[in-house]
Amino acid sequence: MANKIFLHHNFAAKLLVESGLNPVLLEARNRVGGRTYTVQNKETKWVDLGGAYIGPTQNRILRIAKQYGVKTYKVNEESSLVHYVKGKSHAFKGPFPPVWNPLAYMDYNNLWRTMDKMGMEIPKEAPWRAPHAEEWDKMTMQQLFDKICWTRAARRFATLFVNVNVTSEPYEVSALWFLWYVKQCGGTMRIFSTSNGGQVSLYTTV
Repeated sequence: MANKIFLHHNFAAKLLVESGLNPVLLEARNRVGGRTYTVQNKETKWVDLGGAYIGPTQNRILRIAKQYGVKTYKVNEESSLVHYVKGKSHAFKGPFPPVWNPLAYMDYNNLWRTMDKMGMEIPKEAPWRAPHAEEWDKMTMQQLFDKICWTRAARRFATLFVNVNVTSEPYEVSALWFLWYVKQCGGTMRIFSTSNGGQVSLYTTV
């Protein structure tokens, strides 16, 4: 989210310049980019350490990247990913680690379906007008996970889902806000997926 906020600030400055004004854009650090951060690495030449993913529906940043000649490239889906749990590494392919326990598999599906169903009740432009807005805003995502998840595997992955997407712990975020955030990104599958999802491509700041 921080890299998108950075984009909005820069886009606002760009519009002001085009209107004939002379704005000053202040950075909190001694470099530009906010959470978008690319560094050199002797093994792979360039490594993205910050927000770098871009995908369908993110039309503003796609348009600006094209305007300024910022290249994007597809995420490597051919190589295996690694899921590190309890001191052990597990290689897998696809957006989610494999689930062998049928109860955990059902729990995963129920989690995503429930989150998307709840998100459908939240108005895009006015989340506070959702039928259960007050109730969900007083509830954290941790409380929601405790309520709807049956297995430790699903709770663990649900926690990771919040960690990865908003760099917070589930107990730190409002259920209303997070469900609205996921809805804005196209739902649970799109926000987390590579193919036709929020992680389909990368862009670089260099």
